[in-house]
Amino acid sequence: MPNAARRVTAVLVLTACGALTGCAGSTAAPAAPAAAPEASAGPVQPKVNRLVMALEPTPGETNELRMVSGTNITVFRPMYDYPISMDLKTGKLAPWLATDWSLEADNLSYRVKLKQGVQFHHGWGEFTAKDLVDMWKDIASPGALHGNTTYWRGAVADVQVVNDYEVIYRLTKADGQFLTALSDTQAGMEVRSKAQFDKDGRPTKLSQAQDGTGPYQFVAREQAAYMRFERTASPHWTGIRPDFPEFEFRFMKEPSTRLAALLTGEAHMAALPEDLMQQANTRAMKTLRGVFPGTRAYVTPYCCYQKDDANAAAGWVYPDSPLLDPKVRQALNKAINRDEMNKAFFGGKGELMYNNHFHPSRDGWNPEWQAKFPANYGYDLPAAKKLLEEAGYGPGKPLRTTIDLQPVAGIAAGNDIAEAIAGYWRAAGVTVDLVTIEAAEFTRLARELKYQNDWVVRGTGSNPWVGVTLHTSNLYNKNGGAGAAGLNDALLKLTAAMDPTKRDDLWRNLGNVLFDNYLYVNLFWLPAEVEVNPAIVAGWSFPGSLTGTWSHFQNIKAAQ
Repeated sequence: MPNAARRVTAVLVLTACGALTGCAGSTAAPAAPAAAPEASAGPVQPKVNRLVMALEPTPGETNELRMVSGTNITVFRPMYDYPISMDLKTGKLAPWLATDWSLEADNLSYRVKLKQGVQFHHGWGEFTAKDLVDMWKDIASPGALHGNTTYWRGAVADVQVVNDYEVIYRLTKADGQFLTALSDTQAGMEVRSKAQFDKDGRPTKLSQAQDGTGPYQFVAREQAAYMRFERTASPHWTGIRPDFPEFEFRFMKEPSTRLAALLTGEAHMAALPEDLMQQANTRAMKTLRGVFPGTRAYVTPYCCYQKDDANAAAGWVYPDSPLLDPKVRQALNKAINRDEMNKAFFGGKGELMYNNHFHPSRDGWNPEWQAKFPANYGYDLPAAKKLLEEAGYGPGKPLRTTIDLQPVAGIAAGNDIAEAIAGYWRAAGVTVDLVTIEAAEFTRLARELKYQNDWVVRGTGSNPWVGVTLHTSNLYNKNGGAGAAGLNDALLKLTAAMDPTKRDDLWRNLGNVLFDNYLYVNLFWLPAEVEVNPAIVAGWSFPGSLTGTWSHFQNIKAAQ
């Protein structure tokens, strides 16, 4: 067995035996609201009153939405609606609390009309235009640390209330991504009550939360333990009434603990790595999968920031970073045996990612990336060593880099994947440090652009625009990542385009910049899968491609 294969197999054994998740917006809404997600045909008597889903704990726990990282929005989705939603049949944006929208004549403003009669939880009154204004002010407020805060501060000049059920978003510039930002495909626009905010202020304790309009309402949260919801007394405004009266996220860091909870009945659903899913299936558990391909695994560098994002000529913050050299980034890509990793960690289910954020089902796909991938990115250890040598590295002067171990949203085996990648890189002669750092501290340092030679394994179901702006450019989000010449220019041209017919070409142009500069270690598109006890859970229709991966909890069906 090759050394690389032994390393991956060793990681797999450790995992099994050791301490064991967009679509571009359109400029006009469909003529009629999209069909609501599936609802039960009639009253259902579930076998448990409280449905429990075992997940890894979220970092930096808070119920203050303006401080929540986008990938951690999962634990809030049961209680919130969004102005715009994703249609589960087409994957396109569709009306939700916003019944329709239109671009104004100035090409800089969107008129948005709202659903009438929707009530907030706990008697906070009807959802109206003023709530949208307050949501924008909250996420853009001083001190906000949401992943999309920078976007909302810069994209919107004002939100004008026309009447209780109509607003106009005045944008600072043409912005073809605005409708996507307003939707549930990413995070930030969770609809919450202004009346409650005016009376109680922001939640300062985990026992408090900002009330929404979703099918479930908040009950309680205990740090690193659980977050609990209950079904609203009246059916949701769509007519949906969840099968389970209560729903709970049970936070369990170790995958083996989540598996044990599932097998003993402490939990009824669990996010597990592939090998533990296989174990669960031998014990009469069942795997459920999201509707769309969207969860993806990749490795992003934190290193390469322009001194002035609006002026490439100003140079780089860390001009001596070895990761600024495309040959180094290409070498690290070619040192990885993706086929071995796919079999070891995902049971061969992974679809090879030719260019991060891009898929044949999404805007901007370029078939040339697939054709060029074997030569440019494919596993070739001698070629990887030669590229490193050309970049000035070798036995006498090895390249040194760091992989920072972080929780990987939607991918239970994230740290094991990081260790396997470190093994591949070491086989190419690279000195790799593996560093465990608390998630909130990593985020703080990344926002301050402190990292200059680091990598992080990521997993996300986010739409392409969020992925690019969060991990590859600091134009909209100061979160670190890596940049390249021409990247920001391509991103600005895409953002400014309001004509959907032009955006496909602009997406492709941006994708070419990513592909040609090796700005990620591209790994796999993955199905969003969760293990369930079929005696309790019969099914679940959810996209699997939204930021944070897990959503549409009202669609979970009780076994009869």
